[in-house]
Amino acid sequence: MAKTVAVLGVGNILLSDDGAGVHVLKELEKCGLPQGVELLEGGTAGMDLLYLVEEVDSLIVVDSVDAGAEPGTIFKFNPNDISLIPGAHNFSLHQPGLIETMNAGRVLCKLPPQVTIFGIQPKCVDWGLDLSPELQVQIPELALLVAKEVRAWHLADD
Repeated sequence: MAKTVAVLGVGNILLSDDGAGVHVLKELEKCGLPQGVELLEGGTAGMDLLYLVEEVDSLIVVDSVDAGAEPGTIFKFNPNDISLIPGAHNFSLHQPGLIETMNAGRVLCKLPPQVTIFGIQPKCVDWGLDLSPELQVQIPELALLVAKEVRAWHLADD
């Protein structure tokens, strides 16, 4: 049976750069991903996100990461690395945040065995539908990194 990979884009598209995860999903739709890859828009669902991903084999989460870095900086890590990111206490712009959701998922055994998180440093989280110029230029790059991760997982499964 083919393994499933979920790419979960989270964030609020009404708050400019906070919606980066959702914008990456739209870019990924153009990438021709392998069969068995689900693109899921999580919005700001918090703990409800666990129900979206409990049946998948692998999970990639894409979110904005407020780590005090330059806007547009891309991060890649696993849930155990969250505490290593500068400003991790400000990690997610959602309540409950991604940290709490990942910790709860681990405790409840709802996370798939393979989880990778991609984040991007926001510049602006004010009301607005458009991404800042710094993020607009980075979204295609972030989508390519996610697609590369998905393809690597699929090759490893073959």
